[in-house]
Amino acid sequence: MTNNIIIVGKPNVGKSSLFNALVKKNLALVDNTPRYTRDIKKKNFVLFDQEVTLIDSPGLFEPKDKIEEKIIRYTTDQISKSDLILLVFNAKEELSNDDHRLVSLIRRCEKKKIIVLNKTEGNFNSNIISDIEKFGFGLPILISSAHMKSIDILEEKILQNLELKKRIKESQSDISERVSIAIVGKTNSGKSTLMNSISGQDVAITGNKPYLTRDAVEITIQRKKLNFKIIDTAGFSKDLSGSKKLNNHFIDQTKKKIRLSQMILIVMDIDDYFERLHSRIIRLVYDENRCMLIVINKIDKCKKIYEEAVKKKIYDLNPQINGLPICFISAKKKLGITSLFKLAVDQNLIWKKRISTGKLNSWMGNIVKKNPPPLHKGRSIKFKYITQTNSAPPKFNIYANYTEAIKPDYKRFLENNIRKNFNLNGLPIKIIYKKSKNPFNQK
Repeated sequence: MTNNIIIVGKPNVGKSSLFNALVKKNLALVDNTPRYTRDIKKKNFVLFDQEVTLIDSPGLFEPKDKIEEKIIRYTTDQISKSDLILLVFNAKEELSNDDHRLVSLIRRCEKKKIIVLNKTEGNFNSNIISDIEKFGFGLPILISSAHMKSIDILEEKILQNLELKKRIKESQSDISERVSIAIVGKTNSGKSTLMNSISGQDVAITGNKPYLTRDAVEITIQRKKLNFKIIDTAGFSKDLSGSKKLNNHFIDQTKKKIRLSQMILIVMDIDDYFERLHSRIIRLVYDENRCMLIVINKIDKCKKIYEEAVKKKIYDLNPQINGLPICFISAKKKLGITSLFKLAVDQNLIWKKRISTGKLNSWMGNIVKKNPPPLHKGRSIKFKYITQTNSAPPKFNIYANYTEAIKPDYKRFLENNIRKNFNLNGLPIKIIYKKSKNPFNQK
């Protein structure tokens, strides 16, 4: 049986653009003219191996004539026949009477609901998130349908809300195949040996000669009912810039795989983990905003490993990843592989997690009260609001009155504290500071 999903909201909240974003086709006409969509549009499509019917509805509003009354009756009838309601609001506007009337209508429906805050690209009204939370429907999902921002998060939320749990478990391998892991590092650090150890077969050529791995080697494996695409890449040499033709090709290919992968395993030989080249590789991965783990390989060569000393040295050389998990393995002896995968799964979940607005603002209130920023021209810098706008990597907006006066040191203080408080240690995060005044009141 096909599940019906209906998109509802007042005019011009972006329902039709969201419809197009979910079905991956420009089927619904998009226009800024109020009440442009007058018809019900339906489309059957496959979402994560599940067949669903998506319904684009006209904007709900106070009717002005009999035709508009008929449109609303028809839309209301479609809502009653649907399995899931996507209730959409416009982030660039204040909540209106039409929004409140719509909420009252939806509240009476005994249907599952997902609250969607659309048009969150660029500046938007920060107060609307807390206003929406007061409706009691839960935390809204922040998206931009026009820019395909966080559509994947919404898709996963849809699956969780529809009665498809058994089918989701049965098709787990299809869903989890989206988790891709690239193995990167210096030449001869043991990347290909790790690849072979993971797969249980010789899928990658190993040896002491540089660049035995040239083209990326990919395998798909299953661990704990999860599927992973593992990618072995060409190793970096000391010439990270790629001045030589051959080296340049390998580096470009590896950089491409880093950008396309969700998790990066940075492999280091226990004998040379302190080399500068490793720091340059870490910086490259960090600047690409990728989730990562540090893997210290070839521990079978040492009688005793001083793990804490190794970790301290790596953190000292790379302070931006302080607290990032470091895994000690022997790819050759297949030691520590199970722990490596557990860390990879846990770290990927942290990278993708969303933190509620309530928890974020509670944290900010406490930290600013205990450690207030320096005064700006004799006036206090007041932090009004914080919200997470994206995940993978985590991104946050902080609203304050004198954003231009917040010192870099204090920004680093807040960034480090948010990492520590929400277990984001070592992960790339982005914090954007915005004026607390509503930008849409400015002409």
